[in-house]
Amino acid sequence: MIRSPLLGRLLMALALVGLALAWNSPANAGIKSDSKVKGTATATKLNDKNEQTVTITLDIVKGWHVYANPVNFETLVDGQTRVKITAGVKPVSVNVMYPPGKKYVDNKDVYFIYEDQVTIQASVKRAAGDGSPLQISVEVQACNKNECLLPGVVKLTVP
Repeated sequence: MIRSPLLGRLLMALALVGLALAWNSPANAGIKSDSKVKGTATATKLNDKNEQTVTITLDIVKGWHVYANPVNFETLVDGQTRVKITAGVKPVSVNVMYPPGKKYVDNKDVYFIYEDQVTIQASVKRAAGDGSPLQISVEVQACNKNECLLPGVVKLTVP
Protein backbone atom coordinates (compact mmCIF):
# COMPACT_ATOMS: atom_id res chain seq x y z
CA MET A 1 0.00 0.00 0.00
CA ILE A 2 1.38 3.41 -0.96
CA ARG A 3 1.01 6.09 1.67
CA SER A 4 0.97 9.64 0.49
CA PRO A 5 0.37 12.82 2.46
CA LEU A 6 -1.38 14.21 -0.60
CA LEU A 7 -3.76 11.24 -0.75
CA GLY A 8 -4.52 11.65 2.97
CA ARG A 9 -5.32 15.32 2.50
CA LEU A 10 -7.52 14.55 -0.50
CA LEU A 11 -9.50 11.96 1.44
CA MET A 12 -9.91 14.38 4.37
CA ALA A 13 -11.11 17.13 2.01
CA LEU A 14 -13.64 14.77 0.40
CA ALA A 15 -14.91 13.74 3.83
CA LEU A 16 -15.38 17.41 4.83
CA VAL A 17 -17.21 18.17 1.58
CA GLY A 18 -19.52 15.20 2.19
CA LEU A 19 -20.21 16.39 5.73
CA ALA A 20 -20.99 19.91 4.49
CA LEU A 21 -23.37 18.57 1.86
CA ALA A 22 -25.15 16.40 4.43
CA TRP A 23 -25.46 19.32 6.86
CA ASN A 24 -26.96 21.55 4.17
CA SER A 25 -29.45 18.95 3.00
CA PRO A 26 -33.11 20.03 2.66
CA ALA A 27 -33.84 18.77 6.19
CA ASN A 28 -31.34 21.30 7.60
CA ALA A 29 -31.72 24.01 4.98
CA GLY A 30 -31.51 26.89 7.45
CA ILE A 31 -35.20 27.70 7.72
CA LYS A 32 -35.75 30.84 9.78
CA SER A 33 -38.25 31.19 12.60
CA ASP A 34 -40.18 34.02 10.92
CA SER A 35 -41.46 31.42 8.43
CA LYS A 36 -43.60 30.02 11.26
CA VAL A 37 -44.71 33.38 12.72
CA LYS A 38 -46.76 36.08 11.02
CA GLY A 39 -47.64 39.40 12.56
CA THR A 40 -49.90 42.42 12.36
CA ALA A 41 -49.71 45.74 14.18
CA THR A 42 -51.99 48.68 14.88
CA ALA A 43 -51.42 51.95 16.69
CA THR A 44 -53.67 54.47 18.37
CA LYS A 45 -53.54 58.09 17.27
CA LEU A 46 -50.98 60.30 18.95
CA ASN A 47 -52.34 62.00 22.05
CA ASP A 48 -51.47 65.55 23.15
CA LYS A 49 -48.31 64.22 24.87
CA ASN A 50 -47.04 62.58 21.63
CA GLU A 51 -47.82 59.13 23.03
CA GLN A 52 -49.55 56.20 21.41
CA THR A 53 -50.18 52.53 22.08
CA VAL A 54 -49.01 49.90 19.61
CA THR A 55 -50.67 46.49 19.56
CA ILE A 56 -48.74 43.66 17.92
CA THR A 57 -50.41 40.32 17.23
CA LEU A 58 -48.31 37.29 16.39
CA ASP A 59 -49.90 34.25 14.79
CA ILE A 60 -47.77 31.13 15.32
CA VAL A 61 -48.24 28.08 13.09
CA LYS A 62 -50.00 25.22 14.89
CA GLY A 63 -47.53 22.81 16.47
CA TRP A 64 -44.88 25.51 16.86
CA HIS A 65 -44.09 27.92 19.70
CA VAL A 66 -41.78 30.87 20.34
CA TYR A 67 -39.99 31.64 23.57
CA ALA A 68 -41.86 34.08 25.82
CA ASN A 69 -40.38 37.23 27.30
CA PRO A 70 -39.27 36.52 29.89
CA VAL A 71 -38.50 32.91 29.03
CA ASN A 72 -37.19 32.34 32.60
CA PHE A 73 -34.48 29.93 31.50
CA GLU A 74 -30.93 31.27 31.31
CA THR A 75 -29.72 29.37 28.26
CA LEU A 76 -32.79 30.44 26.22
CA VAL A 77 -32.65 34.18 26.97
CA ASP A 78 -31.06 34.98 23.59
CA GLY A 79 -34.05 33.34 21.87
CA GLN A 80 -36.84 35.04 23.82
CA THR A 81 -39.27 37.22 21.89
CA ARG A 82 -38.08 40.84 21.64
CA VAL A 83 -39.87 43.86 20.19
CA LYS A 84 -38.00 46.88 18.84
CA ILE A 85 -39.79 49.99 17.58
CA THR A 86 -38.26 52.93 15.73
CA ALA A 87 -39.64 55.93 13.86
CA GLY A 88 -37.74 57.69 11.10
CA VAL A 89 -34.59 59.40 12.36
CA LYS A 90 -36.11 60.87 15.51
CA PRO A 91 -35.77 58.93 18.78
CA VAL A 92 -38.76 57.27 20.36
CA SER A 93 -39.18 56.03 23.89
CA VAL A 94 -40.70 52.54 24.02
CA ASN A 95 -42.08 50.49 26.91
CA VAL A 96 -43.03 46.97 25.79
CA MET A 97 -45.50 45.00 27.91
CA TYR A 98 -45.07 41.31 27.18
CA PRO A 99 -47.88 38.99 28.24
CA PRO A 100 -47.05 36.08 30.52
CA GLY A 101 -46.08 32.93 28.67
CA LYS A 102 -47.47 29.44 29.02
CA LYS A 103 -45.42 27.14 31.27
CA TYR A 104 -43.63 24.50 29.18
CA VAL A 105 -41.85 21.44 30.58
CA ASP A 106 -39.17 19.77 28.43
CA ASN A 107 -37.72 16.82 30.34
CA LYS A 108 -36.44 18.54 33.52
CA ASP A 109 -36.32 22.02 31.98
CA VAL A 110 -39.15 24.46 32.67
CA TYR A 111 -39.57 27.67 30.70
CA PHE A 112 -42.28 29.87 29.18
CA ILE A 113 -43.57 30.02 25.60
CA TYR A 114 -46.13 31.68 23.37
CA GLU A 115 -48.16 29.51 21.01
CA ASP A 116 -51.09 29.95 18.61
CA GLN A 117 -51.66 33.70 18.98
CA VAL A 118 -50.11 36.27 21.29
CA THR A 119 -50.78 40.00 21.66
CA ILE A 120 -48.01 42.33 22.79
CA GLN A 121 -48.58 45.98 23.63
CA ALA A 122 -46.11 48.84 23.68
CA SER A 123 -46.35 52.44 24.82
CA VAL A 124 -44.50 54.75 22.45
CA LYS A 125 -43.56 58.36 23.14
CA ARG A 126 -42.45 60.24 20.03
CA ALA A 127 -40.49 63.43 19.52
CA ALA A 128 -42.67 66.51 19.02
CA GLY A 129 -43.92 66.73 15.44
CA ASP A 130 -42.85 63.18 14.53
CA GLY A 131 -45.58 61.61 12.42
CA SER A 132 -43.37 59.14 10.55
CA PRO A 133 -44.37 55.47 10.27
CA LEU A 134 -43.31 53.16 13.06
CA GLN A 135 -40.94 50.36 12.10
CA ILE A 136 -41.47 47.28 14.25
CA SER A 137 -39.09 44.32 14.46
CA VAL A 138 -40.07 41.26 16.47
CA GLU A 139 -37.21 38.83 17.06
CA VAL A 140 -38.46 35.25 17.49
CA GLN A 141 -37.12 31.72 17.94
CA ALA A 142 -39.61 29.10 16.77
CA CYS A 143 -39.50 25.49 17.93
CA ASN A 144 -41.69 22.43 17.87
CA LYS A 145 -41.35 19.29 19.98
CA ASN A 146 -38.53 18.00 17.74
CA GLU A 147 -36.49 20.98 16.55
CA CYS A 148 -35.80 24.70 16.73
CA LEU A 149 -35.39 26.87 13.66
CA LEU A 150 -32.84 29.62 13.16
CA PRO A 151 -33.83 32.91 14.82
CA GLY A 152 -35.91 35.20 12.64
CA VAL A 153 -37.36 38.71 12.58
CA VAL A 154 -40.99 39.59 11.85
CA LYS A 155 -40.97 43.11 10.35
CA LEU A 156 -44.05 45.33 10.48
CA THR A 157 -44.86 48.97 9.70
CA VAL A 158 -47.56 51.09 11.26
CA PRO A 159 -48.45 54.34 9.48
